[in-house]
Amino acid sequence: MSVAAFSQDKIYKRDGTVLSVVVKEVGDKNIKYKKFDNQTGPDYAISKDDIERITYQNGSEDTFDGGDMPRRPSLLEIREEMLRKRQERKVARPKTYMEPNILAIAPLQLSDNGIGFGISYERSLDKGGIISFYVPVYLTWSVNSNGNSYNGNGTQNNSGVVYDPMFYIAPGIKIYPTGSQGKVKYSVGPNLVFANGSQTNFDNYYYPTETRENRFMMGVMVINTLNINPTPKIYLGLELGLGGTYINKTGGVLDGANTLVEFSFRIGYRFK
Repeated sequence: MSVAAFSQDKIYKRDGTVLSVVVKEVGDKNIKYKKFDNQTGPDYAISKDDIERITYQNGSEDTFDGGDMPRRPSLLEIREEMLRKRQERKVARPKTYMEPNILAIAPLQLSDNGIGFGISYERSLDKGGIISFYVPVYLTWSVNSNGNSYNGNGTQNNSGVVYDPMFYIAPGIKIYPTGSQGKVKYSVGPNLVFANGSQTNFDNYYYPTETRENRFMMGVMVINTLNINPTPKIYLGLELGLGGTYINKTGGVLDGANTLVEFSFRIGYRFK
């Protein structure tokens, strides 16, 4: 069957595309047409299996069932199907929930007093994991030496080395700006710092003597932490704290303000 036309026709393809054409021929298998905006150009052919319907300028319409070919979805239907599958994947794979309690050890712990080790406990206070209660406890040692000197009769003193311990406890909070639920999260928060230990002083002017005095500090520190959760149960943390003292006593006598510094690497376990 041949159809001659010189006005605009519309070919609606099964993939949702609409062509503005001048239909030249409707054959058994193909439709021949010219582009409407290039009617003196070449003829084009399209399989009837790819066409849903043709509407002609005079208002008549031909529809095609596509024979045995399945109907091709439109672009809108394809997008809707993709969104539906994406939503199903989200439902099938729920977000991993991290347990609210963390008990961790710090095999590497540095402080303003020296190097040592520590432990910590953390408890999330809200469902979103924005705020946590946090208590690190650690013990470090400083190395003090009397060096080499000469006493009053001109003989040289032997060098002595003393390890002074300092125990710290720093209760405070951790604030997660984007929540603690996730593989890698940053937190920051203020902590009170209480520290108690000893400090050894040497006097080598006449005779080599050493005096060990009690040392107590109290201050505030801001702790920044990079929190890494490789699994829902395993916790890793890199921690850096900076602050200062407002009480610093040695031998019961107030000294000047002292800088508080701590750095640690922590390995922990999450639990309910």
